[in-house]
Amino acid sequence: MDEKESNKTLKSSLVDTKVKSVIPKNRSEVLKWNGWGYRDSKFKVTDQGMIRFTGNRYSIGETDLPFFTQWVQQVLNIDLTLRNVPREKFSSREIPLSRVSTNFLKILKEMKIDHTTDDHARLLRSHGQTLYDIYSLRYGKCFPRICDLVVWPANHNDVISIVELVNVHNIVIVPFGGGTNVSGAVSCPVNENRCIVSVDTSQMNRLLWLDESNLLVCFEAGVIGQDLERELNKRGYTCGHEPDSYEFSRYSLK
Repeated sequence: MDEKESNKTLKSSLVDTKVKSVIPKNRSEVLKWNGWGYRDSKFKVTDQGMIRFTGNRYSIGETDLPFFTQWVQQVLNIDLTLRNVPREKFSSREIPLSRVSTNFLKILKEMKIDHTTDDHARLLRSHGQTLYDIYSLRYGKCFPRICDLVVWPANHNDVISIVELVNVHNIVIVPFGGGTNVSGAVSCPVNENRCIVSVDTSQMNRLLWLDESNLLVCFEAGVIGQDLERELNKRGYTCGHEPDSYEFSRYSLK
């Protein structure tokens, strides 16, 4: 490879780019707090007894679904006249208090690492999408143990700083990706008395490099599937990996 070709390869490999995600930092602005998907996209039974899919994000949005309605009634034997209305958000009295010390919060502020002890932000990052998780949120009581603090590292160095800091203070950390897991990975142990910190990687979603010669790409760990695919499409490429959790799950590729 001559010098000109070498420089071209180097240029294509160094494309450090911040990705603007379709999911905001405050996830509950667009996502359901007690279930899968967008807040404006759901199946709803109309007054005429027809199932309709709401919202305009998908091609079937704001469309009556007569054949699906018939299938639900005949195959699942569901009475669409019955209503099982899920509860509203938990009140602050129902959500476990944060156990983080003011000293630790002060240190995070001095380190300029974004964080919050907001009740619903903590709850949102303390569960996945298992049937138990969703049923508990919709009809049950709040989880007995949730994280005490949410932090948003902005880069790799922030992650190193957070890990070193919690090690000194004997604090537990739980990585939080897209919140799509069904393995209980982000559930907090009921008997854990130490402070639990949820490390939300959503602000780490840069496209670090793209090697067009070898068709290799590297994103930070916070990128979600649809953002990743969109950024690749802009450059004429595709990932080709499309799991069921594609829209909301986070994964880094290298």
